[in-house]
Amino acid sequence: MGAEERRRWSSLVRQDAVNAVMGHLHNAHLQGVAVIGPGGVGKTTLSRRVEERILATTHVIRLFGSGSDTDIPYGAFNVLMARLSDHQLETPAAVLQLLVDLIRDDARGRPVVIFLDELPGIDTASMGVLMQLVLSGTAKLLVTVRSTAELPEDLVWMVKDGLMATERIDVFSRAEVRILLSRALDGAVAESVVSTFYTSSAGNPLVLEALVHEHYTSGTLRQHGGVWVLVGPRRTPSGNILPELVRSRLARLPEPVRVGLEKFALLRKVPLSVALRALGPETVSELEERGFLSISPGLNSTVTLAEPYIGETLRNQLTADEKAVRFQEMSGVLGLDPASMDKQQLLTFAAWVHDAGMVLKPKAALAAARAAVNYFDPQLALACCAHIPRGHAREVQAAQVRSQAYGLLANYAKAVEALDGVSPDVLSGLTLKEYAAWAAELSSSLLWVPDGYSRIEELLADLAWRIEQADPGDEVTVRAGKLLKLARFEFQVHRGEFSQAGPELLAGSKDPSDRQYRLNCTSMLAMVLVTTGRELDAMALSKAVRAETAEHDVVLRRGDWHLKALILALTWTGQWRACESIMKDAVEQTSHLAQYRGGVMELALGLAYVYAGRGAQAADVLLVAAAQLEIRDTYNSLELVYSALAFAFAQINDVTSARRYLSKAGNTAPQTMWVNRSMAEFFQLMALRWLDDPHAAAKLVASAEIDIAKGRFTSASISLFGATTNGTNEQYRLLEETSLKRQGPMAAVNVALARAHRRGSAALALEAAEGAHALELAAVESRCAVVALDLARNAGEARLSREAQRRLDALAQQVPVLPIMPHHAAVPLTARERQVAALAVKGMANREIASRIGVSIRTVEGHLYQVFAKVGITSRSELEQGMDL
Repeated sequence: MGAEERRRWSSLVRQDAVNAVMGHLHNAHLQGVAVIGPGGVGKTTLSRRVEERILATTHVIRLFGSGSDTDIPYGAFNVLMARLSDHQLETPAAVLQLLVDLIRDDARGRPVVIFLDELPGIDTASMGVLMQLVLSGTAKLLVTVRSTAELPEDLVWMVKDGLMATERIDVFSRAEVRILLSRALDGAVAESVVSTFYTSSAGNPLVLEALVHEHYTSGTLRQHGGVWVLVGPRRTPSGNILPELVRSRLARLPEPVRVGLEKFALLRKVPLSVALRALGPETVSELEERGFLSISPGLNSTVTLAEPYIGETLRNQLTADEKAVRFQEMSGVLGLDPASMDKQQLLTFAAWVHDAGMVLKPKAALAAARAAVNYFDPQLALACCAHIPRGHAREVQAAQVRSQAYGLLANYAKAVEALDGVSPDVLSGLTLKEYAAWAAELSSSLLWVPDGYSRIEELLADLAWRIEQADPGDEVTVRAGKLLKLARFEFQVHRGEFSQAGPELLAGSKDPSDRQYRLNCTSMLAMVLVTTGRELDAMALSKAVRAETAEHDVVLRRGDWHLKALILALTWTGQWRACESIMKDAVEQTSHLAQYRGGVMELALGLAYVYAGRGAQAADVLLVAAAQLEIRDTYNSLELVYSALAFAFAQINDVTSARRYLSKAGNTAPQTMWVNRSMAEFFQLMALRWLDDPHAAAKLVASAEIDIAKGRFTSASISLFGATTNGTNEQYRLLEETSLKRQGPMAAVNVALARAHRRGSAALALEAAEGAHALELAAVESRCAVVALDLARNAGEARLSREAQRRLDALAQQVPVLPIMPHHAAVPLTARERQVAALAVKGMANREIASRIGVSIRTVEGHLYQVFAKVGITSRSELEQGMDL
């Protein structure tokens, strides 16, 4: 990424703005245009793009102001002034005329455009020359300025009188950042990269370029599998671009306001009341008016920096001693007591103390570490835990938080190691409550490592024994028992033992006395319901959990079970559009998760596309997910993403890619939850079925039979639907029975198609096709239409046959490879048969047709007989519709 590459960044997504400025300059009724926007948004770059477009036919003069008021006469024209001799500079009028003549001579009859960059720094004499050039029609003016308030009075007058246009440009939106990154880097960009750079730069092109350049040159931004991903922690640019930009922004601030901004850079995000106490009302007000602070609306207003890069730059510029001084200055005003802080304040406090090289007290360090995990900041959590020494009373709790932090980093071996590192002597001294918390956390960590399942069984058995030895009526014993239950439930759900976990989870979800326990049970119950055929109930339960946890600020042990259930419920019921909307909103609204959850969020979207039969869309998203998961394999999802890619490529008839990803999936050792393993197996078998593997269908049926025995009716129904493209009546009976135990529109499609096969009903097959059409499931609709076509032709139902064929014709562009082909393909009409049929449709009698085309009446009758047979009709009245074929 050289200098020229960086210079073109802002122009990559602003062609519309360039064209608008060009239009203003070519407008005979205008004398110029002012490009207005805050510092660093690319005004100068845009003007250079305009200059490049007009340079061949226009004489261009580029002038520069100083950025501040100046009294040097003709300073903007110093280059031209150097060409004049001293005796020519006797009077202002003479200078004015000489400069105008010089510019006209240089132009040689071409139009003149003067670019004036960096206002308000232009002296009065230079402004007089400019106005003479513009008002005389000698030149047009293009000026870049941060706000209309900085325009000289003469130009303000021109704008008000409609003689000069204005074109505003602002920071990039998130969508523009995504486009810019993909074009500048010439490749697909992971959503985690977009989120990180958009949040850090606040959409400022100059800052964005600096951030990307730093990450690119340091190697943390790299291309993996054709996708640009971030590897390692986010870096702050070490060059001069950001410090210079921040210095420029702060140069005009009064000293008290500048110091206030410096202090707030350390506060990062605080309630409005805290900001007012720390900085003073006047400073807060002025910083907001100048666009440095953003204050959220409502009663519980919070204050943040409008442009995060300013805070990062100021924090990097301050030494540890300077940060400590600021800390001391504000601690007296704010009374910073960790015990009285909310989670966000505690995080700010911890980051502040850590940046200043100070020591957190163990109690505050533990609380801050827990908050950091909840806010998906594992690095800060680990840093806070480092303040808790071995041998301290909170050592075991710190080990639990470290384990959770490593879990966010998808370093599951380290997560287990953090808990295994607690010595047996320390464990033996724990209370039952403390030991139960440690054991439950270790159980969760062991789910993701080899041989973890066997250790979990031993661990939970030991915990159960300890509980049995305690007083059963004691509150601590009850609490430990609930932790044991939650750990067992998690283990069962992870293994796919939903029928075992279901009854107790249902009971726990109704516990009126313990909200924390009840919501944890309900969250896992949603996953049980979605896999056992109650998808719509799971969706309702998931939404209820989300609402209650948000209302009461409840942090679940594993907060994403019900969220997984919601996404799967939407996907498996065929409501992929709703799933797509949720996932895209989640990506936009949870940028803080992108660095650690970007891969799985895009995986979820890709899975929705695969199940919907949209192979091309799925492949695009899944390739990005795979690139991120190959760097950080969250939830050990690699086998799943490779399997989904294999099926996606099979759907679009890319056999080579499908087989490549089947091989990659087969070479990936899975250590993940049952749901992921089940989906991976399904995608692999479906890919093989589309690639004509003779054993794939039987394996899908066998998998379904196992799931039915386990009560997993949703996955069984999905497998049977995939297996029965050329299935037996017995298999369709099984599909119907299993799908009747499910909820949602896709289950209804399955039932209708199964009954169509068993009853030989084309009408039912078309009903299934219409259900799939309503869900925009083109591949499923095409399958149902093929079945309807075959059944209709077998039964001689011409109308239904035509309707089925029309559906297939309409789907031809959407489904490159049909899931199944019609058994009886339509026989095409010959050219003569089409000619005869077309004349018959016009109402011509056989004799008239014979006379028109020069054949006998008997020949016409023979052609019409062949047409009726091929099209599947019995009379002339049906011919016009039949000709649609």
